[in-house]
Amino acid sequence: MADTREKFSHLTITLHWIIGLTIIGLIAVGIWMVDLPRGEFRSWVYGWHKVIGTTVLMVAALRILWRWRNGMPEPAGPYPEWQHQLATTTHIVLLLATVALPLSGALYSYAGGHPVPVLGLFSIQTDTKIPWMYDTFKFIHGWAGWILAAIIAVHVAGALKHHIVNGDGTLRRMLGSRVG
Repeated sequence: MADTREKFSHLTITLHWIIGLTIIGLIAVGIWMVDLPRGEFRSWVYGWHKVIGTTVLMVAALRILWRWRNGMPEPAGPYPEWQHQLATTTHIVLLLATVALPLSGALYSYAGGHPVPVLGLFSIQTDTKIPWMYDTFKFIHGWAGWILAAIIAVHVAGALKHHIVNGDGTLRRMLGSRVG
């Protein structure tokens, strides 16, 4: 089922919430884990962060393919063109960032000589450290997390604005309701 102005497909809703909530959790854990003391617990947290991150990368790629096939969502209600452009730009950046953040993390890990888990089933192994690549992707991954957190905040604020101020069904539609 394709998305319509009145209702989103179950696939759109499921992918949105799985990726959105997981990315928010990964950003929170990422901020927290960098200050953990070195040791077994920190290694365990980093390991799960990587497993979940690479899994999100695969699901995010699926979401981008679905969005490309299905098109961008139609607005649930009428609003000015600049708001439509801002919403479209925010959605595109969110889609790209949900791939860029876990991909940069995987490359950061790989360049540091650490294994990169794939769906928790196997790992891409390396013993080679690539310092320039490690530094580059460490920087990108760190800043991408903060940038994505800010974009998510804008996205949530927009959804709440549509729900509370406009009452146009945008948020209800993403919760599975038929609107309009």
